[in-house]
Amino acid sequence: MAQFKIDVDLSGVLNAAPIINRQIFPLLNQAVRAVAQNTHARWTESVMRAKLWSGEKKVYAQSITWQMTGEFSAIVQTDYKNAADIETGRPPYDLKQMLNTSPKVRRTKDGRRFLIIPFRHNTPGYDAHAAAMPQYVYDMASQLSPSRIASQAQRASGEVTSLHPQWGMRAMKRQTPFASSLKTRGTFMVPKNIYKWGDKLPPMAMANKADERKYGNMYRMDARTPGGQRYSSYMTFRVMMEGSTGWIIPAQPGQYLAKKTADTMQPLAEKAFQQAIALTFKK
Repeated sequence: MAQFKIDVDLSGVLNAAPIINRQIFPLLNQAVRAVAQNTHARWTESVMRAKLWSGEKKVYAQSITWQMTGEFSAIVQTDYKNAADIETGRPPYDLKQMLNTSPKVRRTKDGRRFLIIPFRHNTPGYDAHAAAMPQYVYDMASQLSPSRIASQAQRASGEVTSLHPQWGMRAMKRQTPFASSLKTRGTFMVPKNIYKWGDKLPPMAMANKADERKYGNMYRMDARTPGGQRYSSYMTFRVMMEGSTGWIIPAQPGQYLAKKTADTMQPLAEKAFQQAIALTFKK
C-alpha cells in the first residue's frame, strides 16, 4: 500500500505536558486536517496528470483516501493494486501471456496460437483519454461504407484457422481437439461475431509510415447506443501471434507520485504546524 503519513509529536514542543488535546490546541488539530486534505488533493491531481492510461488513472485517483488517525495525526493512502509499480517502476511485460489464458485463442495450421485484438480510434475533438486520429484520416474513414456485426454464433476455443491477406480468416475443415469443457466434457465453445464487412482504409492512402501502421485497414463500424441511436466507431484489428517479437510493453520508470507529493507537502506542513502552535500560545 502506497501512503503518505502525517504524524505530529508535540511532547518536545510542549515540554511533555500531561494534557495535549485538541481542546487545548484546536488550531493545530485544524492544521493537521487541512494538510491531510491538501495532500489528498495534490496526490490525486498528480495521478490525473501522470502518463497513465485513462482507466488506470481513474481507478488510482479514486482509491486515494485520507483520515484522521488521532487528534494530531492523519494518513493519506491508497489501496490500488498497481500503485507500488507506478511509484517505483514496472518491468517489461509480454502481452502475449494472455495467449496462455484466453479461451478465445485460435490456432494456425502449424499450431501457433493467436488472438485478434480490436483497437478503437478516437475521432478529432475526442482526445481526452487517447490521441485522436489526424483530420485527413478521419475525412477518408468517414466516407467508408460501414461494417457491422450481423449476428453472433459460437466457435470452438482453439479453432484451427487459416489467415490470408486477401480473404481473411477461415476455419479449416480439419480440426484437432484443443480445450474441453469440464461441465459437458465436450469442446469448449466461445462467442463469435459474424461481420458484414464494408470498405477498409487502404494503407497506401496514409501520409507517412507511422499513420500507415496505426490506421491502415481501418473500418468504419456501424453501432447503436442502448437507446437505439446509430453512430460510427473506427476500428482496426491486429493479430497477436505466438512466437512474434512484438506485443511487449517496455519497462516503465517509476513516477514517484506519492514521494513527490510528500516532498512538496513536508515543508508546507511543518510551517502550518509551527504557525498553529505560535498562534495558540499568543492567545
